[in-house]
Amino acid sequence: MLALLLFALGWALLALRQDQRQEEQRRQAADALDLLRERLETAGRASFEPAATLAALIQADGELSEARWRRLMDGAPPLPPQVRGLRVTPAQGPSLGQVQPDWAAALDEAAAREPAPGAAERAPTAAPRHGPAAHLLGPIALPGGRSALVQQRSLYLPGEGGGALRYWGRIALVADLDLLLRAAGLDPAQAGDLSLSQDDGGTPAGRLLWGSPAAADQGSLRTTLGMPGARWVLSRAVDPALLAAPSPRPLWLLPWICAALALLMAGLLHQAWRLRRSNRQLRARVDAALRLQDDMESSKARFRTLAMLASDWVWEQDAQLRFTYVSRLGEDASDPDAGSVLGRQRWELPGLLPMDWRAHQACLQRRETFRDFEYSLYQPDGRLRHVTVSGAPFYDAQGQFQGYRGIGRNITAAREAEARLRQSQADAQTMKDRLQAVLDAAVEVAIIATDAQDRVLVFNAGAERMLGYRSREVLGLAPALLGRYRDNTWHGLPLTLAAEEDLHTLEASAGGDPAPLANGTARRRVLVRADGRRVEVSLTISRVLSRAGEPIGHLWVARDIGQQLQAERELQTLNAELEARVQARTRELSEALEHLHQAQDELLRSEKMAALGSLVAGVAHELNTPLGNCLTTASTLSERTQEVRRAMAQGSLRRSVLEHYLVDAGTSSELLLRGLHAAAELVTHFKQLSVDQTSEQRRHFQLEEVVNDVLGLARARWRTTPFQLESQIEVERQVDGYPGPLGQVLGNLLQNALLHAFEGRDQGRLRIVGRPLDAQHFLLEVADDGRGMSDEVRRRAFDPFFTTKLGRGGSGLGLNIVYNIVTGPLGGELELHSAPGQGSRFVFRLPYVAPQFRPANQ
Repeated sequence: MLALLLFALGWALLALRQDQRQEEQRRQAADALDLLRERLETAGRASFEPAATLAALIQADGELSEARWRRLMDGAPPLPPQVRGLRVTPAQGPSLGQVQPDWAAALDEAAAREPAPGAAERAPTAAPRHGPAAHLLGPIALPGGRSALVQQRSLYLPGEGGGALRYWGRIALVADLDLLLRAAGLDPAQAGDLSLSQDDGGTPAGRLLWGSPAAADQGSLRTTLGMPGARWVLSRAVDPALLAAPSPRPLWLLPWICAALALLMAGLLHQAWRLRRSNRQLRARVDAALRLQDDMESSKARFRTLAMLASDWVWEQDAQLRFTYVSRLGEDASDPDAGSVLGRQRWELPGLLPMDWRAHQACLQRRETFRDFEYSLYQPDGRLRHVTVSGAPFYDAQGQFQGYRGIGRNITAAREAEARLRQSQADAQTMKDRLQAVLDAAVEVAIIATDAQDRVLVFNAGAERMLGYRSREVLGLAPALLGRYRDNTWHGLPLTLAAEEDLHTLEASAGGDPAPLANGTARRRVLVRADGRRVEVSLTISRVLSRAGEPIGHLWVARDIGQQLQAERELQTLNAELEARVQARTRELSEALEHLHQAQDELLRSEKMAALGSLVAGVAHELNTPLGNCLTTASTLSERTQEVRRAMAQGSLRRSVLEHYLVDAGTSSELLLRGLHAAAELVTHFKQLSVDQTSEQRRHFQLEEVVNDVLGLARARWRTTPFQLESQIEVERQVDGYPGPLGQVLGNLLQNALLHAFEGRDQGRLRIVGRPLDAQHFLLEVADDGRGMSDEVRRRAFDPFFTTKLGRGGSGLGLNIVYNIVTGPLGGELELHSAPGQGSRFVFRLPYVAPQFRPANQ
């Protein structure tokens, strides 16, 4: 009996143990299946998250332009590896997408399976009220044995004024099913006992997506998982015994089993309690691990996003100081191939500029944090990149050194800007030296430049010669030229102005009448040299403005006019003596009217000669500079020729000396030709200024023919400029006049436009228009869209020898010649309309029949 009881008890215990083992295996299989489900759901959310994010962005903005799409794709983190493409198809407008070529067929097949909503479905009543509807289609078989999943989202946006919803378009995302399953931990080798099917509400197993069909039958464990746009069923084939109910035991063993169970109840209950607690703890650990995994994935995504948006890139090295990670921004900033960087130490990178790495390596060996370490490397295209990095060591929980982490920055733009600044400073110094050399060459004129505080910046050789001070003695003093104003004399350096003495409010030297020094206006002044000797000068003070129009200093130009004033005094004395003699002779011969008329005629001729002498003096002064330069150049060339001749006579002439002489001779010849050409041009203008037109022929001509002849000759020079010449002549009647002077007027205006109107511009247009006015007159207009003139320049434009480009190609005779020709031989009237920035317009009112013109010498 005891043996039977023990046998029954043992059998009962064995049966219970078998049932418990079976339950434990079933529970473990279910837990493993739940873990796979959670991984699949996590991988699915990560795969289809870009489409959901893009849909939310479109709903927030209400539209998606092609430019915004490109900015999103450039700045967004890289898509997960299993995502093969993303396409946006608006109802209105072209499709936008970033799809790998081999996977576009999957999107097309999905669009064919589920076409875009029709007109009825786009009606506001048919639109969903809670966000875009997502539909997951697949698997779609592609060549090469690949399977694709396509998620399509239909977007509905509120109408205008917050009205009914309207269909906007569709977002489609294609994913590689095999890579998605691998991301969830499903290996194709496990497909024998696992299956994944679509829960379409039909058969219990549904449509098979992946795995073995045998694993999807009713004799398997299954769990339902929610994917974005579909419901899937994950099944696992297990031993049918795990799913079968326990087999019934014989009834006669029931008392013995109850007795055995009564003995073992306490132990079993205790064991069950321990197992439940263990299961709860295990479940809590699994849930915590899954949450930690999700948090890590979110942190990685945030880190990638921040790394993409930051201006610096992120890098990481292992314990051997080899690169294990470089963010994509680092590749974009320094153009390295990731494959050529990972696994290398920093001083092993390709294209590095040679430098001494020992100090940096010693810092790394000491495990110290470093900041702003700079090095340079060449890109594959040969450009040089300058990079600065900062890093800090990191350790594991046991304090073991694991490597370095840090950031990098591309400072190429800053280094190139510094190089350009240094070059600009060097160029500015070079230009300053050249300007000083040019100013020193003008020995006949004293030129002094000051800054905003009237401290001397430039003191040329002409100023040293005129005032007797050395340049080094006056640089930095204030003012540059003027000192105390006493006794109608402006005393020179190194005195300074008193606070109440303004440079532009000092009284003139003649008669004590107020005459402020206007900007650019010449005044006669008496200066005192360093040795006490007085010098009479023509002084011009011009305010220098910056590009912004702010005053930055003054320019002082003084010209010694002592000899000119002496000649004027002698001429005045001569005139006074002549007037006295005339008066005396008038008293003596008052009865002879004929003698009186002769004396009057003689006086008139004397005054004309005096005026001509003044004009000649002005022309002589203008000729002084080019002829002086030619004289200096010619003397230098003569000296060099004598040196070469002596060397040749002595037999010591070398080839290099002869070559240098030839170069100097060529340069001197160019300077001589340039100076003589300027003098010849000045003389020609002077002859034109006299308006002696005795050689001009009068004839009948067409106005359009004369204008075309002038423009034909001018276009040869204008063709090398970016400026345009246009003409529109509507005068059909013949003109009886002087075509030569008219062509000269047009030529001078064309030359004036090139020299003044279009200076500093890269485009411009000059237009000549002619049209009838009345039966006796026609209008000729020459207009440009250049810089224009100020009021002061416009008022003095026709004065002889007035120019805004003194010493830079301007003689001041061009417009004066135009005025004399128009009002003289052509018998017309002239108007000038101009304003700064609005161009200039010369309007001529000319007769069809010019008056009979007789030069003064006839």
